[in-house]
Amino acid sequence: MFKTTEYIFFILTVIITILLYQFADKQIATYFYTLPHHGIKEFFHFMTRFGKSEWYLIPSILLFWYFRKKEQRRYASMALYIFMTNIIAGVVVWFIKVPFGRMRPEFYLKDNLYGFEWFEINHKITSFPSGHTITAISTAVGLSLLFPKYKYIFISFGIIVALSRVVGTEHFMSDVVFASFLGTMVATLLYPYYLKKESL
Repeated sequence: MFKTTEYIFFILTVIITILLYQFADKQIATYFYTLPHHGIKEFFHFMTRFGKSEWYLIPSILLFWYFRKKEQRRYASMALYIFMTNIIAGVVVWFIKVPFGRMRPEFYLKDNLYGFEWFEINHKITSFPSGHTITAISTAVGLSLLFPKYKYIFISFGIIVALSRVVGTEHFMSDVVFASFLGTMVATLLYPYYLKKESL
């Protein structure tokens, strides 16, 4: 099911995630927390809202129904693919969030608490991995597979949304890195089930 490159991608992601956790997460969070509030922060604050799944779930399911009614199967499959990518990405991220129970940056920045509580459902202790990031990246990768001509636009958009979680100190960098891996894998693995190899 998984290719050798995907296993390598996973191993590298785990290594980077651990290194960030041990040596850089706290410093990065502190930097953005103390960064003066100006245009850059405002921009990322605006962009972070696009990490919510409803931005993609609602349009994609409506498009699916529309194209299915019009008997345009190819477009219906494309819309269903984006819808299911978001659904499965959301399920996957919560299956990891709850067992790990990682404290969000605010615990470290305000109370110097850092680490994991394990098996927590409290929103403030479900930092790893980032839900907004997996939504943005899985959707960006999915759209890139559907419309490769515009892949750089989609991927850039996804990366900006992912980084907004770090700039806004809602997540640590390692939360975002691992979520980006998950989002990429979900979109890539689901693609053959809903569409043929060729794209528009």
